[in-house]
Amino acid sequence: MAQPVFYDPRQARWKRLRRLFDVLGLGVMLLVIFFIYNALRGEQLPGLIWQAQKKPYHALKENEKEKAKERRRKLALQRGHQKTKSNPSLVKLNSEEGIRAAFYAPWDAASFSSLREYAHQVDLLYPDWLHVLTADGHLQGVDDQTNKYFDVIQGSSIHSVDDKVMPFLKSENTGMEVFPMVNNSDGVNWVDITSFLNDANARALFRQQVAAFLATDKFRGLMVDFEEIPPQAQPGYMALLQEVADDLHAKAMKLYVSVPPHNEDFNYPAVAKRVDGVVLMNYDEHYPEGASGPVASQDWFVANLKFAGKVVPLDKLICAIGNYGYDWVRKPQRGKLPPRCA
Repeated sequence: MAQPVFYDPRQARWKRLRRLFDVLGLGVMLLVIFFIYNALRGEQLPGLIWQAQKKPYHALKENEKEKAKERRRKLALQRGHQKTKSNPSLVKLNSEEGIRAAFYAPWDAASFSSLREYAHQVDLLYPDWLHVLTADGHLQGVDDQTNKYFDVIQGSSIHSVDDKVMPFLKSENTGMEVFPMVNNSDGVNWVDITSFLNDANARALFRQQVAAFLATDKFRGLMVDFEEIPPQAQPGYMALLQEVADDLHAKAMKLYVSVPPHNEDFNYPAVAKRVDGVVLMNYDEHYPEGASGPVASQDWFVANLKFAGKVVPLDKLICAIGNYGYDWVRKPQRGKLPPRCA
């Protein structure tokens, strides 16, 4: 029987092949050890030839917050329109040192954003917080969430009407003085408050509640914005202004009042005599319920201002400017049909 071609009874070839496998295994093991060694060694790579990009993003540290607050405080003291550090309400109006006042409307979502943006440019703030809508003269506020009116004075407790403005002003240290505004608006119409104004007991309750409310925070006085007052209510209106002014002046506070421009029902000199500042509402020449037109045309605006300068002392006069407009609806002319669309 012929022998197989690869038959090797002495296994000479296997011994040589096993040595080869041993050498290859040892080489692979040494190579693995070499790679592991270099990986663990972590040799530093050479630097790039261009500069690394510096990102300005970092966490705002507590000391940086304090520096930002200090910068805002200094900005408040460096008002270009106010030359002294006196309280704005103590500065003589219409002198060389300008004083700026502004209304705040909590029912307008943009009002608070505007207040935060321009807080350092406003000296006197009149927030629309208080309302008198009933004959007994008690104060009411509006819930921002439900838009419903509530009694500000509830038994021995005083219901808050603000949770944003005063905390913000205190944190920013703007130096702004706040004079809460009281009016006779129910959000839609001006309510007839003749019975309240001509009732001495109702006026007494109003003054009592106003004093209690003003004592709840660092308010500097009151702004009265009663509108559409009929002639028969003017005596009571004048009496109220005098009584409230006496109350506030006894506590070193101020009384401001808003008046319409060139209204025959108003005794402007008598009003000015009783208060510390008269805000001329020099706007609403045209309004939605009437004919369309400008909110305050140039000639109309100037004529009102000239008239006010004759009946109100300049050191008590503040001119209010309307920074808004109306979307007028085109109405068909009488006897004509509106144009037809093709």
